[in-house]
Amino acid sequence: MRIAVFSDVHGNLGALEAVLEDIACRSVDEVVFAGDLCMMGPRPASCLRKVQESKVGSIYGNTDDWLLGLQEPPQKLKAVAKWTLDQLGESERSWLDGLSFSKRFSPTGVRDEDLLVVHANPLDVNQVIFPAEEEQMARYGRVRQADEELAALLVDTHAAVMAYGHLHIPNERTWKRLKLINISSVSMPGDGDTRAKYGIFTWNRAAWSFERCVVNFDMLPELEAYRRARPPGWENAVQTMELEGCLPQRV
Repeated sequence: MRIAVFSDVHGNLGALEAVLEDIACRSVDEVVFAGDLCMMGPRPASCLRKVQESKVGSIYGNTDDWLLGLQEPPQKLKAVAKWTLDQLGESERSWLDGLSFSKRFSPTGVRDEDLLVVHANPLDVNQVIFPAEEEQMARYGRVRQADEELAALLVDTHAAVMAYGHLHIPNERTWKRLKLINISSVSMPGDGDTRAKYGIFTWNRAAWSFERCVVNFDMLPELEAYRRARPPGWENAVQTMELEGCLPQRV
C-alpha cells in the first residue's frame, strides 16, 4: 500500500499541477489532499476544479472553514476570504462543504497500525503541531510546544503514523508510539525552500515508511495570475514573491 499525501495548495495552480504530475509518475495506490485548497492564491476555482477532476480524496483545512463561514478568519484576511469565495460557484462551494475531517488507511485492520491523515491535528484544523523540541530551539530560539503539551491533542489518537500539514515546515516528531510527519505544503513554504512538497507513505508488511518529495515549478504564471485577478493585497503579494521567490508562511 502506497499513499501520496499533499497539503496546503492555497490557490497556487502551478504548484498544484507540478505536484500532481510528479505523483502521476510514481506508483501509488491512492492520493490524498490534506486541506487548505483555495484561499491566499490568485486561482482558487482552478485549483478546486483540478483536485475534483483528479479524483483526489480530500479533507478540509482551516482556510476552507473560513470560506464557508464555519470559522471567522482573522480581520486582516476577511477581504481575501470574501474575494476567494466569490470566485467559487455554488457547486464548487458545495463540494468544499462536503469534505471530511480526516482519512484513515488500515493495512491490517488494527487501528494502532493505521496511517491517519488530518490537516493540523486529530481534534481540529487550527492548533499547530510544532517540530521536535530540538528543532524548535534551532528555528525559534525557544520551545514553543513541549513534548508534554502534545498529550492534549494526541492522547486518544489510534494510529502508527499521522500525516498532516498546516505548519508549512517539513519535519518529523514522535509522541510515545505515534510517528508525527508534517508533509509541509504545496505553496507558501515556511522553511525558506520555495519548492512544492508532499510525501509518500508505504506499508511494508510490518511498518510504514515515508519518502519526502520536492517539486520545482515555475512561479511566473502565478505572478501573472495575481496581476490579472488582482485579489486584495495582490501588490504586496507580487512584491514579496519577486523578492523572496515565494509568498512565505510566517508563524
